[in-house]
Amino acid sequence: GFLSVLAGRKKRLAAELQQGMKRTAREHEFERAAKLRDQIEGLENVFSHRSLLEERPHERYNAARLERGLRALFETDREIRRAEAYDIANIAGEAATGSMVVFVDGRPAKAEYRIFNIKTVQGISDVAMMQEVVSRRLRHPEWQYPDLMIIDGGKPQLSAAAFAIAKRPKASKILLSALAKREEELYLPGKSLPIRLDSLPPEANRFF
Repeated sequence: GFLSVLAGRKKRLAAELQQGMKRTAREHEFERAAKLRDQIEGLENVFSHRSLLEERPHERYNAARLERGLRALFETDREIRRAEAYDIANIAGEAATGSMVVFVDGRPAKAEYRIFNIKTVQGISDVAMMQEVVSRRLRHPEWQYPDLMIIDGGKPQLSAAAFAIAKRPKASKILLSALAKREEELYLPGKSLPIRLDSLPPEANRFF
């Protein structure tokens, strides 16, 4: 369960979006209301997982242990401090949005969350939408590139994000994974089979 540590943040943001949706509906701005509703659904999806690291005395120790576990999982010596997760939400292909949430050293960086309104994709294609969102995010190196990206989905979404990263040489060191939440499986580049979350060490299991 990656990201339910943000449940309080989700509740506040969802309430604000609900208020905005009711206000715009009263004003007959139905298209805007649909977009706001879709943002609510996207937030619900992104924040639907179990706890990562709750506030507790040994948080720093757990964060360090988590990083070691992630390094082992990705078979790398690279630092993994900043992680970003991405999710797509849409209503029958309309008013589609992409959500981005950020963790630094195992803690949410709330000021750095982003919502992207999908601009280039027509119809229902979560894969194409994910490619657009990741591509647009990577146009902002001033936000600081993440050490790890976690994409909502399976192999197709993973490939779409990898394609976007390949077009940005400066982003080539970003580690990538795709989380199939319903199946509780994790896809990694170069691995033909997914990894069951329950096979991961406890810290990594809670993270995803």
